[in-house]
Amino acid sequence: MSTKNKIPLGYIELPTGPKAIFAMNDIFLNYTFEAPENWEALRLIVNITIQAYRQAVADTLLKPVTGTIEVKTQFKHFLEDGRTTRDQDIKMIEDKGSLTFIECQNKATTSPPIPIRSVEYFGLGIGHSRGQPANQIWLLAEDIDTVLQGKTFAHYILKDEATGHIHPATSGILYVSLDKLSHENTPAGELASVLLGKGNSAADGDVTKVLKALSTSFENFKSDKDVVYVYSLRDRWLNEGKAEGKAEGKAEGILELVHKLIKRDRPIEEIVEDSGLSKEYIESLMH
Repeated sequence: MSTKNKIPLGYIELPTGPKAIFAMNDIFLNYTFEAPENWEALRLIVNITIQAYRQAVADTLLKPVTGTIEVKTQFKHFLEDGRTTRDQDIKMIEDKGSLTFIECQNKATTSPPIPIRSVEYFGLGIGHSRGQPANQIWLLAEDIDTVLQGKTFAHYILKDEATGHIHPATSGILYVSLDKLSHENTPAGELASVLLGKGNSAADGDVTKVLKALSTSFENFKSDKDVVYVYSLRDRWLNEGKAEGKAEGKAEGILELVHKLIKRDRPIEEIVEDSGLSKEYIESLMH
């Protein structure tokens, strides 16, 4: 997601200088929804999105989250090394056992690609849900045509190919084009605009609550020592990776080569040999 003409929530002061923070920033989202006082704002994000999809596809099996919830994030793992992802960023657990995983993606191009990574996460989520629904919601700042096919929403579920009969244990992956959604004059459109940094106000009451929660969380975020520590860790491993790349040639060219080799599913040992980068750094690019 390009930050040009976007409105940040604000700036945090790092040793390297001020850094603009937008609503889709991964560390900020993990920090925000780690706090129980923000869980209802997350529920609003999920339910506004689901409701918009339900209006587009009336017979969908996807339903709003209504029970008591608990939220798990990866913020504590960021504190360990600045980059580790042991699970999905945000997991919402309902009292009845249903799971909703929320992923916010700023870039369409990742390694592994999002269509592959989302299916991997989908399988893991189902494996941990003990027969209860384990739905995925992927909020995409940039469109991915292979899954969205030019649409605002795409919801993939398990069903019989010949008859269209839906599998009894129904879970799905909902991909959402925030860019397309942001052009709609609806609560979901306002929410998409807020998440993308296109606007800092809303007419809808629920979207206003989300925006207020994000803004309030940012006030704590910008002064939290743990936040500065996480960004310092992240800057350190990024700089180490760049230094390694420059030792073998121009950093950008080396990284481009590594991404190509990853996409071709080359063994990591061969990528290490061809690029000259460390195994640990290459593994970080795969997540």
